Order: sequence, then structure tokens, then C-alpha cells
Amino acid sequence: MRSSAFLAMALCLVTTSISRADVFFLQFGKVDGAKRQVEVIADPATSSTDPTRLADIGNLQAWSKTDPRKPAVPLPLRFRSNHLLGEVPLGSEAPNLPVSVAVVHRHRDGDGRLHSLYVKSMRGNPDALNQFEPIPELGMEIMPVFNENGSITLQLLRNGKPVSEVDISIRDPESKSQGTPPEFALKTNTEGKAEWTPTHDGTFQVFARMEGETSEEAILTLVYPLEDSGSRVLLHKIAVAAKQNLMGPLVLFFFLGLVSKLIKSDIRFPAEGYQLIVVYLLLAIGYEGGHDLRGESSLLHCIVPFATGFLANTLVSILAVLVLLKVLRLDNPNACALGALYGSDSAGLFAVSMALVNSFQLPKDGYMAAMLAVMEIPGILVGIMLFRALTRKASKAELLADLQVAERESGIDLDSHPKGGQVSVIRRALMPAPQHAKGHAGKTEGDSGHHDSMLSLLLHELKSPGIYLLLGGILVGYLTVPSEYERTRPFFDLPFRGVMCLFLFENGMKAGEQLTSLGKGVWKLALFGTLFPLAMGVLAIFVAKLIGMEMGSAILFAALVSAPSNIAAPAAMRMAIPDANPSIYFTTGLGISFPFLVVLGVPSFYLAAQWIY
Repeated sequence: MRSSAFLAMALCLVTTSISRADVFFLQFGKVDGAKRQVEVIADPATSSTDPTRLADIGNLQAWSKTDPRKPAVPLPLRFRSNHLLGEVPLGSEAPNLPVSVAVVHRHRDGDGRLHSLYVKSMRGNPDALNQFEPIPELGMEIMPVFNENGSITLQLLRNGKPVSEVDISIRDPESKSQGTPPEFALKTNTEGKAEWTPTHDGTFQVFARMEGETSEEAILTLVYPLEDSGSRVLLHKIAVAAKQNLMGPLVLFFFLGLVSKLIKSDIRFPAEGYQLIVVYLLLAIGYEGGHDLRGESSLLHCIVPFATGFLANTLVSILAVLVLLKVLRLDNPNACALGALYGSDSAGLFAVSMALVNSFQLPKDGYMAAMLAVMEIPGILVGIMLFRALTRKASKAELLADLQVAERESGIDLDSHPKGGQVSVIRRALMPAPQHAKGHAGKTEGDSGHHDSMLSLLLHELKSPGIYLLLGGILVGYLTVPSEYERTRPFFDLPFRGVMCLFLFENGMKAGEQLTSLGKGVWKLALFGTLFPLAMGVLAIFVAKLIGMEMGSAILFAALVSAPSNIAAPAAMRMAIPDANPSIYFTTGLGISFPFLVVLGVPSFYLAAQWIY
């Protein structure tokens, strides 16, 4: 099993004698054959998101170590496009071989004072990591010892000797979501040691600094769990992912709204408030996605993922309609309307999946938010066009059946003209008109049902509120310069999860209203609403792997492929297919598939990605 995990290593480049720093990350990527990829990336939380800022740290010296009995070896870092990359050879034991990587950065400030930064990060089995010795190339180093009770003994060394009475700061970047202090300090004892126990999975950054004639700082970054492969670790990650989704506020607020309708509580959500929430969410997702898209080295390499996403949801919509027609025996309007939902995507599930991907610090591509807009369109187009094609076919079949009854009852053969073998006007009326025949108004005869071409439908959907807001937000985010983006980012970032809670609460209320309206046929829709999107999501991860998406992007892609739309497609179906029963597609999509995918689907996609990657 080849899995990937992130080692976020903060590289604080001190630019003045004051402790101002630009933060960078050293990312341990997936195992590719017998090598583990290493990438230096800019921190998306600061103004250093501009890829050209990586040139500032092009003079880094790096070492890697995979055998505790052998010395560390230099780790070459090279620029590829806008990425600073390296590869750690693992040998035949990949991907379970423990790895330690060290980075040194030195520079002098305007006064000539030397600043030295020594950074280290480790990955692998804790018992194996305990066998590693200090790296001589690091003048100052934090050595961890992983104890059986889960605690860590941190020892601060300077030139190989313990340093006592020095503060060691531990930062938790995920403190807001975990309810833990963002930073706390420990003091080393006479042996240079301090004891610490991680409280949850995630990234922890350990800092120690000494000031004198020179400035020296040691950084140790750990990502828990330390191992990224093996059945025990995999089961642990799945349990954490399921718990994080099930016990997270997004899911809990959804069920809070659902239960409110099941117990017939008189809670009303203002329509204007819901519309404002939808506008905010779509603009926020698009704005952030557009900014991430700005960081891509070339938009050309986004063409294949966009085309793949559009084609994938087109095929999903067609397959869903066929299953609903042939297996569940739904009528044409309801099959096409429900199939349209599954051929689109869900901003709600995308946000839930993004939270999981970010919590595990999985690598993802910058164009994924733009994919949300691209993959919303196919299901709507397919649903409308299949409905019109099936309706025309059904109408023609009914006319032919009536004609046969008339022939039997009258005894008159209407197939031919009395004086020749020509087809009768009745039969001719049921045949498609020749393509070259024109009516007086310049239209093809019988073309009244074809005035909405694929192009006109596409243009119409591009103007629909959901697609327009997403695409507009992406465009604005892409064009906005980084400095101005940082000023507006708090508005689109900090309130996002809270607004998502309100959005899912309202969605839960809507699902609760529809749950009791299906009657005895609900079990068939329940099977479809769980098994179909789950199968499509797992297949999507294979496709994502095939076209070279990152693991985090594969999980997001699976969510986009599997999730039924809860904004744009239902609204479009209510206008385009008024004969469809809203309780069927609302209940199946929103009341069955959405909660299933949130609680079990996304963790299952995470499991599939761990196995496939």
C-alpha cells in the first residue's frame, strides 16, 4: 500500500534581528517506487503564496537519513516549474522505511549578524525513529524519543551537547478545530529534556531559539500519526475521519434541522436568509478556488482534469437515469430529474470533504474549487435533454399504438395510399422531417421541439445563479492580486464554517420535510441513494489516480462525482421538468445520499484513496 502524508516543516526565514519570519513548508509526498517525494512549498496562510518567493530559499542545504546506522546523506533540491523538489531513496522496504530529513538555512541581516535555522522532521515507526542519532550537520537540534505511553521526550542539543533552562515552544496549527491552546511553552531540565504528550492527530511544530552574537533556532515538525502505512495506522485514520465527520458541527447541524421537522417543530428558515447564505458560500468557494488557481504554473494542465470532470458527471448522469428507468422502474420525468442531481455536484459535501482533506494535510491541486463549477453543469444538461428525448419517443410510441388500434377497429390499412405504395399522411406525420426541409419561418419542419439546442442549454445554465456565482467568484479570485486577496480573505475564510452550519441546518429541515412523503417505495430509493454514489465515488478515485491528481484532490473529485446537487440542479429541475415529484429527488438526494456520504461516504473515499495511492 502506497499512501502519502504531509510533513509540514516551518522554515522561519529571519529577515531582521526581530523575530519576524516568512513561513515555508517542507512537504513529504507519496512514495513513488523506491523513492519518497519531498517538496518545498510556500505557506498558503501568508503572503508568500506567490511561487516566485521560493527563490528566496533556493540556497537551502538538506540532508536525509533512512538508516540509523549510517550518516545522513545530502538531499539535492531542484526547481521544477515553480516547485522546489527532492527525492529520498527508500530501497526495498518502501513505503514503511523510517525517514528523517534535515534542512539548514543561514543568512546575515543588514548589520552582518548571522542567523541560522536548523529544521528537522521525521516519518515512520516510532520504535525505528528512536534508533536515529543526532545529525552532525545541525548545529542545534531537537531530538525526540517516542515513549510507549504516547508521550514524547524532547531533548535540545547544541553541537551535540544538552542545553538546559531553554524554553521550547509547541505550536498547534489546528488548535481552533481541536479546542486546544495554539501555543504553549516547556522548559528543558539539566539534561536538556522536556516531556510532552500530543493530544490529537495533526501537525505539531516545536521551536527552540538561542540569542547571542548569533541567532540560532531549531525546529522539529511532527505529523501524527507518525506512520502513513500499515493496517493499524489505516484503521486508526479511518476511525478518526469517521468521527471527525460524524461529530463535526456540519453534520450535527444537518441532523438538528432534520429532526426539527420529524418532530414537527415550528421552526421556519427565512427564504431571504437562505438565499444570502447560498450567495456567500458560492462566492467564497469560487473566490478561494480562483486564488488557488492563480498559483498554478500553467492553466493548460487544468484542461485534462476539467474535461475529465465534465465527462465523468455526464456519464454518471446517463447511468443514473438508466438505472432509475430500468431497475427502479421510475417514470421518465422522475428518472431524469433524479439522474440530473447525481450528474451534478454538491457544494455542501465539497466543503465537508475539504475540511477532512485539510485536517489530514493531504496534498491537493489548486484547481479543485473551479472543478466544483465545471462539474455542476453536465447533470443539468443531460437531465433536460434525456427528458425531452424520452418524451418525444414516448409521444411517438403512443401515436403509433393508437394508429394500430384504429386499423384493427376500422379494417382500413393506413400504411399506403389507395392508388400506390406511398406512405399515408398519417404515417408520414410520425416520421422525422428531412434535415433540408425548411418551413416558412426558416426552421426545419417539426423543429418546434428542438429549439433548445445543446449550446442554448449550456448558455442558459451558465447564466443560472449557482453557476454564475461560482464562475464569477473564480474569476475575481484569479484576477485579484495577492496583497488585496489577503485583505479580503478573513471575510471569506473565518465565517465560512459557521455559515456552512446554517446552510446544512436548512438543508436538514428540507430533507426532514420530504422523508415522510415517499411511502413504501422509499427502500428502493434508499438502496440507490447509498450504493450508487458510493460506487461512483470509488471509481472516481481510480480515474483521479489515472490522470495524476494528488490524493487530496482524488477525495474531493470523488465527492464531486458522487454527491447529488442540492442547489443548482433541484432548482433547474423544478423549472425544466415540472412533472417530476420534488419529494422524490429532494428526499433521495438530500435526505438519503447526502447524510450517508457525509457520515460514511467521505471516510470510505479516504480509505479507497489510501489503498489506491
